[in-house]
Amino acid sequence: MSWLIMPVLLFLLNLVSSDINQGQFSFDGYLNVDGVAGVDSSGLFKLTNFTRQTEGHIFYKNPIQFKNSTNGSVFSFPTTSIFAIVSEYPTLSGHGLAFVVSPNNGIPGALPSHEFDDINDNLVGIDINGLNSMVSAPARYFTDERKFINVSLIREDPLQISVEYNGTKKRLHFYP
Repeated sequence: MSWLIMPVLLFLLNLVSSDINQGQFSFDGYLNVDGVAGVDSSGLFKLTNFTRQTEGHIFYKNPIQFKNSTNGSVFSFPTTSIFAIVSEYPTLSGHGLAFVVSPNNGIPGALPSHEFDDINDNLVGIDINGLNSMVSAPARYFTDERKFINVSLIREDPLQISVEYNGTKKRLHFYP
């Protein structure tokens, strides 16, 4: 099994936008932790461990308004995280990380499974209202020189990932 270290919480870290104008976040006492998730002595979030068939979740407890109450449009937002996926057996790992926007502190109806019919075990997928990816691609990025660079998500070195949603254009971007 693998365990995930998140020195910065992906799910809503730096969720500061001129559209949302929610202010700054403090995570002390504002986290909902379940399963085997926890914070280690150095302050890193661990979502799993090397125990088989285990999982953990960390959610921000307080609701954040993502929609304009007047017209129902979704606000634009950015979020950034630094994480590492460390596997006991790196060549056998199929573990990952999910950025989740949920109406409550949990993922009702989501059942863990190791077979998602994914294109490979090192991908970025967009799942909407379920566990099947609407769109997926190998984890890689496009350089200014117009070249794709593959990124291994299962590594002991920290990796920074950013998620941006443009509510006006209805576009979601992920990048390292």
